[in-house]
Amino acid sequence: MKRFIICTLLAGFLLLVLSAVSSAEVLKIVVDDAIHPITDEYIGRAIAEAERSKAQALLIEINTPGGLLDSTRDIIEKVLASPVPVIIYVTPSGSRAASAGFFILESADVAAMAPGTNTGAAHPVSLGGAKMDDTMKEKIENDSAALMRSVVGKRGSN
Repeated sequence: MKRFIICTLLAGFLLLVLSAVSSAEVLKIVVDDAIHPITDEYIGRAIAEAERSKAQALLIEINTPGGLLDSTRDIIEKVLASPVPVIIYVTPSGSRAASAGFFILESADVAAMAPGTNTGAAHPVSLGGAKMDDTMKEKIENDSAALMRSVVGKRGSN
């Protein structure tokens, strides 16, 4: 009898745990474009919706050649401040998280990449390929490097 009660309680507990796990939701969005103010707004709305709906996480599938530094900074701020864990996944195979995408990838709670994807080439460039003077180029490079150190430090990476 005692064994029956213990088994029944255990089965009930297991059923409760499994039902909680099956109701856990992960909100997913796809970013398949350059990083710009609309991307920033899109990700901001997704984070807000994930929080509102009490999602377990926000999954951002990303494929980007990079984009605007100001939008990148705004997205990073939102990801770092998100009360909901943010997973950034570079996918599908053949995709990339280049330049601004690399910075955003590094800001995630969990950063992952599908086989056959790549990241990197995180070096600031001017719009339209205009030539920057050496002082301005150095300032922008130093600012970008400081941003990356801050982001990876927050996430415990090197």
